[in-house]
Amino acid sequence: MNRISFCRKWMMSTVLMFTMLLISGQAMAEGRGENQDVVQLQILSINDFHGALTESGKNPGAAKMAAYIEKARDQNPKGSIVVSAGDMFQGSPDSNLLYGKTVVDVMNYTHFDAMTLGNHEFDWGIDVLKQRIQQSAFPYICANVIDKRTGKPADFVKPYIVLERKGVKIGIIGIATPETAYKTNPKMIENYTFADPIATVNKLVPVLKKQGVQIIIALTHLGSEMDSQGNLHGDAVQLAQEVDGLDAVISGHSHQEVFGQVHSVPVVQAYYNGRAVGKIDITYNKRNRKVETAVASVTTLSSMDQLTDQQVKAMIEDSQKEIAPVKNIVVGHTLNALPHDRNEMAQTTLGQWVTDTLRQTAGADIAFQNTGGLRTGIMSGDITMGNLYEVMPFDNTLFTVEMTGAQVMQVLEYGIGNKKIGMLQYSGLKIAYETLSPAGVRIAAVMATDGTLLQSEKKYKVVINDFMAVGGDGFTMFREGTNLHDTGIPVRDIIAEALRKQQVIDFLPDDRWQAAPSSELQDAA
Repeated sequence: MNRISFCRKWMMSTVLMFTMLLISGQAMAEGRGENQDVVQLQILSINDFHGALTESGKNPGAAKMAAYIEKARDQNPKGSIVVSAGDMFQGSPDSNLLYGKTVVDVMNYTHFDAMTLGNHEFDWGIDVLKQRIQQSAFPYICANVIDKRTGKPADFVKPYIVLERKGVKIGIIGIATPETAYKTNPKMIENYTFADPIATVNKLVPVLKKQGVQIIIALTHLGSEMDSQGNLHGDAVQLAQEVDGLDAVISGHSHQEVFGQVHSVPVVQAYYNGRAVGKIDITYNKRNRKVETAVASVTTLSSMDQLTDQQVKAMIEDSQKEIAPVKNIVVGHTLNALPHDRNEMAQTTLGQWVTDTLRQTAGADIAFQNTGGLRTGIMSGDITMGNLYEVMPFDNTLFTVEMTGAQVMQVLEYGIGNKKIGMLQYSGLKIAYETLSPAGVRIAAVMATDGTLLQSEKKYKVVINDFMAVGGDGFTMFREGTNLHDTGIPVRDIIAEALRKQQVIDFLPDDRWQAAPSSELQDAA
């Protein structure tokens, strides 16, 4: 062997050995990547989707929401968790007509890891909720739903789950809003109570710590708000303030965009209807077992620049075909829009028209409608059954009851100007209302449609829905009336039949409600 040949072989061997060492080193480094001291995790969240499956207006639709979640998870596939903070199903005819089934199909496909219960998960009763839970490929977690019959947490959900990502144990505690007790039809939750969130989470944090959980997250349907200065408020924020050991709080219920920190604990809420996705980025040090950073953010989904998941799109199209025979039936036409804003403390055009229709149909003196039972307004033009399902998704039935004028006055004093539940909608009365007076003495004068003042001892026939009849929204006064009767007729069907008979409506609001200083009200009465 000559010197040149030897040198060439030596160089080739050296290069080969160096290459093998380099590849081996890279493989070892990559292997260490999953066990490194500092790991990056992300919690993706949505809340208050309300069955917004199809793209409409500012709602991007489930196909685009799913595509975004999948893309975000791909950026950290071994360190991602996807959750829902509740109120997923009720809210659109696309979902309501199938009782949320299509929403669960989408969530299964998108590989959600957990969901807590919103108040609207109970709207169709426990049996329907259990059907959705059985259909789901992910667990439902809610620690503060208590079965009255046993005094223990409800057995159809788990109080918490423990997941492992990149060798880190993450505990997630589910919490429902206690407002469910009065914001849901009482007959749907008659066997359940809703325990205090702070006390519940305080009990579970040490339980999870004993199990070796390193990060604890509260997945809640508790409300939160963020003011113009970035300050956070609300029940979810209070939870973050008052519970030691929480590393993050996910919020819902109040339909807000919220992202920030309270005592170094991030709080996030991602608007509603799938219009945004919340994210909490966590940097965790496995050596000292501490969260180094935790940052909340919200990404608004624009339907213009979002990818579409074709599989989800096909699911929704199939469900649309299934519900089309009902959803697309035209039942009437309105010449004028019938707007309704649940947050506006006033009589709405839709509220007046609905209560007028119910009162006239039942031959009653007075009609009452809780404003939260009407979810949206109606545009001018054709009215379809799909529109009515959007407006009235709760399957309420019509009740009649006889009440004295004094009892009617109690209803008005409670329901007029009540910011907690929204403005009571009514028909058959003209009310003079003193805005500056304290609750309980705000009603200055009440007149019936015949021009006579409401008489304390006189009996009036009142029409309401089943939600109000059993004390929903705190309207316990109706149970004090006499001859309380459930007609069994769905309110939605009554409205649909009235539209079919009238065909075209030309409704404009009147001045049945007046707010002014007391002296002016007395003159008006």
